[in-house]
Amino acid sequence: MGIRNGTQFDTLEPTLTVTTEPAEPADGDTVTATAVLTNDCPFPLRNAVLHLIDPGATTATKTIPLGDLRRGARTTRRWETAMPAGVAGNVSFTAHVVFDVDGHSSDCARSAKTFTVPYEPNEVRDPYRTFATTDDAEFGQYGSQLVIWAGGRDFSGGTDEKGGILLPGSAAESSVVQGKTVSLTGSDNPTAKYGIAVANDLTAPEKGGYAVLTMSKSFGLEFMTDSDGDGRLDTWAGGGGSTHPAWLRLVRDGTTFTAFSSTNNGLSWSEIASVDVPSASGVLDAGVVASAVNLNYPGTTVQAVFDHFSVETR
Repeated sequence: MGIRNGTQFDTLEPTLTVTTEPAEPADGDTVTATAVLTNDCPFPLRNAVLHLIDPGATTATKTIPLGDLRRGARTTRRWETAMPAGVAGNVSFTAHVVFDVDGHSSDCARSAKTFTVPYEPNEVRDPYRTFATTDDAEFGQYGSQLVIWAGGRDFSGGTDEKGGILLPGSAAESSVVQGKTVSLTGSDNPTAKYGIAVANDLTAPEKGGYAVLTMSKSFGLEFMTDSDGDGRLDTWAGGGGSTHPAWLRLVRDGTTFTAFSSTNNGLSWSEIASVDVPSASGVLDAGVVASAVNLNYPGTTVQAVFDHFSVETR
């Protein structure tokens, strides 16, 4: 409910819907998507523009000027597209309308037809490599998303059981490692965790330089490092509540690692801690890791989904 020009209205936003034919498209299907816009606002929409966005796209696939839409006006637009091959997770056909009201800046409305496509292990492509210290680890890559399925009893102290996907020799002495932790499913264990990691050799943390920043399923952030180069994570900082999705960042300056997190897509970052890891040397491996931490939940595995993992030299 809102007020415009001194009058109270039940709605200040038009109705926008998206449907598809077929109603449940499969991988690679040709799809006809239909957007229906109804101006059920008590005022006209001026200079309306409809943006139609295909799955996986970040900008409009088609932009259609609609002009002015009087009260009660209804318009339908269709576009033919396709379900992308080799995608998983939430896949959406989206319509987004932008318009002016009373000569003021644009308002908007958005609608999407969304499908959930299951992730399946499909291995990863160059330059990524995989590693595991638990026998049940599997891996996948879907566009910019990386997926790990893993069990593992614990992920700190004397036990370090996990699955990981790495970029060998990617983190220079002055670098930023970051990625988005999208979702962690498959276990009710609140201490299951996934995140980003660096080491002189991630396949052999006992070679030094080991630091990990994770988001747990329910108990918040954990920034863990190896203080003496024996391959065991023995320092800790973090806590708070868990957020899925979230962005995690490790900034390396020589042997100093500073951990950050963001819950607003990297618009702002909160520092967790800054720690010296004396054994870090030269160019490090960097990657994403996950563990079910299932010591008290025997046999469980997690599905950890990451997006936009990157390593950049500062």
